[in-house]
This record gives sequence, structure tokens and C-alpha cells, in this order.
Amino acid sequence: MFLALILATTVAFVSGHAGYQEKIPNGRNVPHSCKPNYLWKGVGHLNQAGGGDRNQFGKDFAQAGHQWTVELCEKDSDGDGMSNGQELGDPNCQWEQGKAPDRDTLLSHPGICDPWGSAKCNEKNSWVNCDSDVLTCPAIDEEGTQRMDLRLDLTSVPNKETTYLCMTFDLPSDEEYHMIATKPIINESRVMHHMLLYACSDAAPTMTEPQECGMGSGCDTMIGGWTLGSAGECLHHEAGFRIGKGFAKKALIQYHWNNPEKRYDLSDASGMAIYYTKNLRKYDAGVFRTGQTYLEIPPLLPKVVQQSSCSARCTKKIFKKSAYLTGGSNHMHYLGIAQHVLLRRADGTEQMLTNDQQFRYDNPVDYTYEPPIVLNPGDSLETVCTYQSMSRQKTTFYGEGTYEEMCFAFFNYYPADAIQGICDTRGNLEFCDYRETGCKMAPLFNMTHPDTIALYEKVMSKCSITGDCYHGCRAVVDEIKKTNGCFSSKMADFTYKTLLKYLSDKVEVYQLIYAMRSCEFETENPIVYQEYTEYNKDNDVNDGNGSNNNNVAFYLVLICSIYTLL
Repeated sequence: MFLALILATTVAFVSGHAGYQEKIPNGRNVPHSCKPNYLWKGVGHLNQAGGGDRNQFGKDFAQAGHQWTVELCEKDSDGDGMSNGQELGDPNCQWEQGKAPDRDTLLSHPGICDPWGSAKCNEKNSWVNCDSDVLTCPAIDEEGTQRMDLRLDLTSVPNKETTYLCMTFDLPSDEEYHMIATKPIINESRVMHHMLLYACSDAAPTMTEPQECGMGSGCDTMIGGWTLGSAGECLHHEAGFRIGKGFAKKALIQYHWNNPEKRYDLSDASGMAIYYTKNLRKYDAGVFRTGQTYLEIPPLLPKVVQQSSCSARCTKKIFKKSAYLTGGSNHMHYLGIAQHVLLRRADGTEQMLTNDQQFRYDNPVDYTYEPPIVLNPGDSLETVCTYQSMSRQKTTFYGEGTYEEMCFAFFNYYPADAIQGICDTRGNLEFCDYRETGCKMAPLFNMTHPDTIALYEKVMSKCSITGDCYHGCRAVVDEIKKTNGCFSSKMADFTYKTLLKYLSDKVEVYQLIYAMRSCEFETENPIVYQEYTEYNKDNDVNDGNGSNNNNVAFYLVLICSIYTLL
């Protein structure tokens, strides 16, 4: 199953140990020593998931009465020369339960000797299991099944925390084929976080060399993926992704490199093996996504719940006929602790599609439906994601980075033409409504785009950024709301928030938003209006009609006020 994306596993996790995680700094974020980017949830146990015999740190923790004492913090349980506090992000031994540790990155396991593979640690670490999971898929051994490896040439990894890299590959095109399975080829496990595989149209841009890119760049039909803990993907026996003659002749892989140490000495040549056959199956497969794209998770909270609704109204728009779900998986990042997706049918019955009561990003659960579950137009889906932020010192938002968060569920289904689009929400805004507005957001992200320049000049010619509602401004804004779907009453707040999130370094963005809302301030937010008026008088701030304004303090006030209004 995509981004699970996907391994059939059972989470052997004892709930009692979850309580112990809260009693040590960064208890939920301890890394696996020989499987980079994985977490060791059962910190005090030989089993990484928890339960069973204890490792030396677990024995020391029990001896300390299951409390984080100064003595336990200063002890070097694994004998590698670093104290338990240094390894868990509390080097000064000052952490208290319910507070954020000094740091939540660059951690190490207090029960496993470091550096891994060194002469002094080999014998001490003989009990650690470093085995990777193996894909079980009988179809790849069937007569007629072929394999093709899609992988990068050796490429330098940038010395920054998060990098998204894309590259396109030619697919077999001499005949029609079904792609029936995928398997990861991991070259540099220290940075590989996940990969997404997209089918491309003939008109899609070709990237014969790897290029940095945004999520989903270039091609838009998802046909597979890999994430930590997944051995690969084996499709339902009645369906496959159609490629080849008359269909997709090239594919794009998007790589996510996670490099929290910002190392500059790493290179990667990872990729994916695809398995395909000309023995076509009964149905073409598709991937469907639902979830929430606006997340705000405050720090130091034991439980934060966010949710998304794919309403019956939206499924009637997106679903062209009944879809048959063959598998599903949840997707959050490292703060995620539980997630489920509930199907509510039009006849009033309900069924849980995914239900990770103890979610682990690096140990994904693949839900397989046999027989497939029918999803009809008029049914609805509720996605609920639960997070724990006790280790974070700042609010965590939705985003692409490893230390940002997501709340999605992915489902494989057939036939591919049954569903047209995703069913996400952005706060309370459903994307099926977004599509109907005709909003074209892309030009707004480019301040040099002709359409964006024209919009900016039109607004600034009649509206003020200094708190005044100029004559003619309302008429201009009303016209824009009618002709540009991104600024319609249904979409405006979404557009403003999106621009502020992704273009926070562009002064023009703040000017545009404030000018467009200048006539709302006096009636809708009199306190902010008064603050602006008084500030402008005291500081002789120039307006936005042709004047240059380089007053930094003014824009700081401007930013704060815009966020207040939104």
C-alpha cells in the first residue's frame, strides 16, 4: 500500500511502557542505533517495541524507581562514555516531567553503546537486531513478471535538514502492462526518509538529472511509495497500475532526505524496483487520499486531537461510481500516537477502515481488505489524528519536514476511474469546494508572475496599507472577489493563511493582504484599526500608493495584526 505505506505488521507495544516514556526526557524520540531514522519505543527493553527483558538502561531505570533522577541522568548505562542525560537531551540533568528537554534532536540510545560498529561496542551490542523487513509477494515470482530498477546516480546530499529531490525515469512502453509490486532500493539509510512514485503524462516535464522539488512536483498520479518500516508493496490480485503503450511511459520518484545533523559528506543512489507484467489483471488500480492539511500542535501537551471530514457532499462530487478499497494505511510523523479513519455509509452503518491505537511512524500497519470494502458516492469519511508534543518547545505545524506534521490516510482501490481527486480539508474548508471556486493558487506564489503583478498593482492603486479605507477600495476588492476564486468569501481566509505560511519573507504579501482587508478593519476589528491609526500618526508611516516603506517596526506590527485578523 502506498506510503504505509506499507508493511503488514502487528505493533507489539505494551501500554504500560508508554507511561514510562513520559518519565524520561525524549522518551518517545529515542533513535534506533543501527536503523537510521527509526525510533526505539521500548527504550528500556531489548525489544525495540517494548516488553520482555530489559537492557542495562532499563535495569538502571527500574533501580531508580522508574524516575528520572540526577543519579540516573549522570550514569553511563551502556558504557560508551556518554551519560544517559547527554544521550537523551538533558546534559545538565535539570529536566522535569511535563517540561521540554534542552534538545529533541541529535539524541542517542542510553542502553546501546556508541559509536555503532566500533571495536569497543561490538560485543556490548550483540543483542541488537538490525535486520530489515523482507517483501512477501508471490506475484513477483509468477511467469511473465519482469523487474526494472529506477534509481539515482550517486548524488550528494545537501547539508540541510530536509531535502525533496525529484527525477524522472523511462518506463517500458512497447506494450500495455500492469505494475503489480514495488520494492525499495536503499543506498544511504542515514538520510532516506520516504519515496513517492508518480506516473507522468507525456506532457509532463522530464528531469533526467535529480532536481530539488516540492511535494508532488511534475507528475500527479501516485502509483506507489515507500517509507521507514515498509518492505515494499504488493497489490491486490485483481488490480494493477496501468503503464506502457497508451498509458504512462515515464515515472517520477520524489525522494525525501532527512539530514538533521546537516552532514555534508553523504551521497545517495537509492530508488525503487518495480515489478510489472503484460498478463493484465481485471482492474486498473488507483490511490485515494483523505486528511487534514492545516495542523497546529502546541508544545508540552500529552494529547492533541486534529481531524478531517470527507463529507457525503464531497464524495458525491469526487466519486463517479462505487470504488472498491483493497488496502489502507495511516500517515503522520513523529508526534503521532494514534490515528483512525471511520467510514459512515449513507444507510447509517459504520465501519472502521484504519485504527492505529498506538501509531508508530517507522512501523506502519498495512490494512488489507478481503473482500474489498465498497465506498459509494454519498458515504463519508472521518479521519482523526492524535499527537503528543511533550518533547517540543515550539508549536508544530503541518508541513513537509520530518519535524513538521501530517494527518493523512491512503487507500488503494479499483477501478481507477471511480475517484477523481483527493478529499482533504484545510481547517474547515473542504477541497471539493476549493476545486469549484476555480482558484489558481500557483501564480500567487510567484510575485513576478504577470497575473500577480497586475493583481498587486490593481489593489495598491486604490487601497491603503496604513489603516485607511480609501475611496474606491471596496469596489476593487469586491470585483476581485467575484473574478478570482482564490479571494472569494469561501476561499479568502485559506488563501491569506497559505500565502503567509509559504511567503512569510515577502513584504509584498503583507502589503497585499492588509490592503485588501483595509476596509474591513474599522468595522470588523476596531481595536486593530485604532492601533494602526495611532501607530501611523506617531511614526509617520507612508501608505502603499507608490511610496517605499522600509520601516521594520511597522511591518512587525503589520504581521502581528494580520495574524490577529486571520
